[in-house]
Amino acid sequence: MRPGIVARLARKEIVSTLRDTRAIISNLLIPLLLVPVMMLGLPLLLGGLLEREQVTTTAVGAVGLTNMPADLQAAFTAANLDLRSVTDATKAVQDGTVEVAIVVPDGFGSAIAAGGNAAIELVTKVGNMKSELSASKVQQAVSSYQRGVVGQRLEAAGLNAAVLTPVTITTVDASSQAERTSGQLSWLIPFFIAIWTLTGGQMTAVDATAGEKERGTLEVLLVAPVRRAEVVAGKFIATMLFGLSAASMAIIGFLVGSLVMQNVFVPRLGEQAEAIVGVMGGGLSVSFVAILLLLVSALLLAGFVSALLLGVGMFARSFKEAQSYIAPLSFVFVLPAVALQFKDLIGLSDAVYYVPVFNVLVLMDNVVRGTFTGDEVLITWAVMAVACLLLLRFALANFKRESVIFRN
Repeated sequence: MRPGIVARLARKEIVSTLRDTRAIISNLLIPLLLVPVMMLGLPLLLGGLLEREQVTTTAVGAVGLTNMPADLQAAFTAANLDLRSVTDATKAVQDGTVEVAIVVPDGFGSAIAAGGNAAIELVTKVGNMKSELSASKVQQAVSSYQRGVVGQRLEAAGLNAAVLTPVTITTVDASSQAERTSGQLSWLIPFFIAIWTLTGGQMTAVDATAGEKERGTLEVLLVAPVRRAEVVAGKFIATMLFGLSAASMAIIGFLVGSLVMQNVFVPRLGEQAEAIVGVMGGGLSVSFVAILLLLVSALLLAGFVSALLLGVGMFARSFKEAQSYIAPLSFVFVLPAVALQFKDLIGLSDAVYYVPVFNVLVLMDNVVRGTFTGDEVLITWAVMAVACLLLLRFALANFKRESVIFRN
């Protein structure tokens, strides 16, 4: 194989792709801008909503407001809850007059004062986030009032409130710094890297195979004094370059978004909202070694995707047919990536590192969490390299078969 010929063929495909401005936008700009928004926007949004909900006065409908003791009303006021008298609690919530309502029965205050028990009915919309947040504030207010009542009763009986909690549990977080900062949305990192690797290489691969067949330029290239292996290698390098560039932009997008989040947004959030942002991945921070491992893994994934796209694209009769073949391939990357969020629950064995595509996604997730091992890295990279070579042989076989080249 002649490197000079391969480089010229690769340059031809690269220039051809770059002439389409959509390639620049889809490969470079979109992942760089969209990935930080998708990855960090959700934690920031939820954290901001929770913080706003805690400091905003929430209207609460109340049936039997006169039955509430003064201490309970004070607990509601302290929790930024505005009690409003309504005649029908369910109807008030259903028509949107209030997000949540309570029903206080007759004799509530006297039952509590006599040392008995009483019940409050809470009306909310299950599944409605705003309604459930308001219900949570109501429950906190009632719990605060309940602790006060219990304390008073114990004091009257000559007992200390600590008698109710003879055993306390202290939680110690054994996760590493990387695990804590990666959050529950860390699986989105390999998910987006895989999706953009496929998206980035797809345009070049389809145009270099089925597109050239449709335009009638592939036959001219194949009768030129170049070897079929050189043609495949040139197209493979160009396709892999665009796939890797899109994946790299996704990685950079995560790092930039995390940096902005930690230095601009997180300091402005309240303590509770900041904790939610951290749990969901808003504090993402990876080392230089982790970035290097992600890039090498993305390179191997791009090679695998490129070889697969070339083989499938060459088999298609037209550009449109190639797209119909390639579209279902996205599920090969989407489903395993989505399954990563249940990785700890499922309990994956070491055999997963011998499964192409899934192994590199699991490895990326481990790298982000800081839980990877050297054996996992070596096995994954070796399996992906072998799989890439096998797919390249498949693509080369298609380029050598006249029944495939002249398929119409």
